Amino acid sequence: MSKIKKCFGDLDITWKKLIISAIVAGVYTGIMAMLPVVRDTSFHDIAMTFEWWVLFGIIIIVNSKSAKEAALKCVVFFLISQPLVYLVQVPFNADGFGIFRFYPGWFKWTLLTIPMGYIGYHMKKDKWWGLFILGPMLLFVGFHYEGFLSTALSFFPNHILSAVFCVVTMIIYPLCIFENKKIRITGLAISIVIILVMTIVAFGNGKDFYNTTIMSSGNEGIEFDDSYTVYLTDEEYGEVYITYEYGTYNIYGEFKKEGETELVLESPDGTKTEFRLIIEKYSYDLILQ
Repeated sequence: MSKIKKCFGDLDITWKKLIISAIVAGVYTGIMAMLPVVRDTSFHDIAMTFEWWVLFGIIIIVNSKSAKEAALKCVVFFLISQPLVYLVQVPFNADGFGIFRFYPGWFKWTLLTIPMGYIGYHMKKDKWWGLFILGPMLLFVGFHYEGFLSTALSFFPNHILSAVFCVVTMIIYPLCIFENKKIRITGLAISIVIILVMTIVAFGNGKDFYNTTIMSSGNEGIEFDDSYTVYLTDEEYGEVYITYEYGTYNIYGEFKKEGETELVLESPDGTKTEFRLIIEKYSYDLILQ
C-alpha cells in the first residue's frame, strides 16, 4: 500500500513527464480503440468510458503544488491525450479525419477539468469537506462499476476486469488521498456503500440477454415454417426458435454469451441446413456453410 500511496502525493510530475504521459495515454487508447481482438473487453473500455481517466486526473491533482497548477496540468494532459486518441486512428479509419466528429464531447469534459482540477486540489488539505469533493467522483466511478458488472453478468467474462478496477480504485482513493484516519475510514465506508448498492442494482437487473431476429423465411432462398426445427449445436450460447409474425416465419434468438457456434435448421424429412453463427455483444454474423 505504501508504494501505491506514493502515487497520490509523492510523485514529481514535471511538465515534461506530464506531456510524455499524455502522449503515451493517447496513443495507447487510440490503439485499443482500433484492435478488433479487444472489442467489447476491458482493454477497450479506456477508449469508451471514464474510470481510467478519473484515475489519471486524480493522480495529477494530488501531485500538484497548487490549485492553479492542478487545473492547468489537468487541462493540458487532456488537451494532448484526447485528440491523439483520434489522430492515431485516422490512417486506419474509413472516415479519415472525419473521426474527429466524436471529439467535441470529450473536449467539453476536457474544459471541465479546469474547475475540477482547481477544486480537487483542496482534498490535499485533509479536511472533512474533502469528502464532498471526492464523493461525486466515487459515485461516478460507482455507476461505471454497475455498468461493467451488469455486462459481465450477461456476457462473462467481458468487462469483469473493468468492474474490478473500479472497485479497487474506489477503495484506494480515500485511503491514499487523506491522512486523517477518521476521514479515511469515512471515505472508505462511503466507497463500500456505493459498491454494495451498485452490486445489488446490477444483480437486480438480471442478465441482459441479446434478443434478435436472426433470419426470415425466404432469405438467401431458404424457406421454412413451423414444421421445421432449429437449434444451436452448443446450447450454452442461448436458444433459437421459429416464430410467426406479420405473415412471415422467422428464426429468433436469445443469446447468453459471445462466441462462435453452429445454427442448424432441420426440415421435417431430416434435411439439415447449417450456418456458422458468430455472436457478439449486440450483433451477430450468420454464414451459410
